[in-house]
Amino acid sequence: MKIHSRWLVLLGLIALTACSRRQEVLISGSETMKNVITLLAEGFNASQKKYEVKVSGGGSKLGIDDLTRKRVDIAMTSNDISETHLAALADISRYEKVDIGFDGVAVVVHPSNPVSKIHLLQFSQILSGKISNWKELGGPDMAIIPVLRNSSSGSEGYVREHVLRRKDLGEPVYAALKDAEYTSVAVTKRDNKEIFDFISSNPGAIAYMGVGVAKSEGKNKIRILDYSLLPEGPYLTPSVDNIQAGKYRLSRPLALVYVPDGGRKDAFIAYALSEEGQKQIRDYDYMQAAPTTVIVKEKRATGK
Repeated sequence: MKIHSRWLVLLGLIALTACSRRQEVLISGSETMKNVITLLAEGFNASQKKYEVKVSGGGSKLGIDDLTRKRVDIAMTSNDISETHLAALADISRYEKVDIGFDGVAVVVHPSNPVSKIHLLQFSQILSGKISNWKELGGPDMAIIPVLRNSSSGSEGYVREHVLRRKDLGEPVYAALKDAEYTSVAVTKRDNKEIFDFISSNPGAIAYMGVGVAKSEGKNKIRILDYSLLPEGPYLTPSVDNIQAGKYRLSRPLALVYVPDGGRKDAFIAYALSEEGQKQIRDYDYMQAAPTTVIVKEKRATGK
């Protein structure tokens, strides 16, 4: 009888645990967004007991791939969705792309590098190999080592188009440089941690990353250069104010892509767009996406 009672108690505990187990919301994608979405997830998880968000990185491309293969519930992307991915997403019936904030791409160097500013043409020619020594930018006689993110990164895709191929200088320039490739001396790193580690031991390195990551994790590891579209300036830092005013030209939306479910996924999106969630985004040095300007894009398999 005692054994029977013990089993009843144990079964009751198992049933209670099953009933109280949270429904998971899995998110993957942009390394730029990973840390701030992790902070949002912690806030969301603490605010209720029904759902639990888990976040991993891997790059914007991986996030979209994971979503189309139904390995995750939400993808983080810091780059435009390619037409290939649009077609794949259409196959899963309906998706929404919600811009939750806006980020500046920071151009970063070793703290000991005396160069303080850079313009688009200079950075483009560094990435292509036409400029290979810091003395060409008024710095020391030291080889430049361009540091890239891998092809899964939304930041890499953005910099390839907007800097290397100079898309921000207009369509004629961009068309002439549409096939431009990175210099063979460039090194590729998987994530921001690898970039920090590489720059710390290579004073000639130059890299790029989201300003939120650069400011929150880069103290004493890197220095952010002022950036200008044109050689004559103005040279600006990627501050929230400059990004919000549209003055800092290396900036892009940060988005969550998902298929609405009227439940756990929508609950997290709502939290990200709430006053509390948006405050966390701004505190992380990303510009807020005010509720009146939040962009929601939909694509349905029906074409409606």
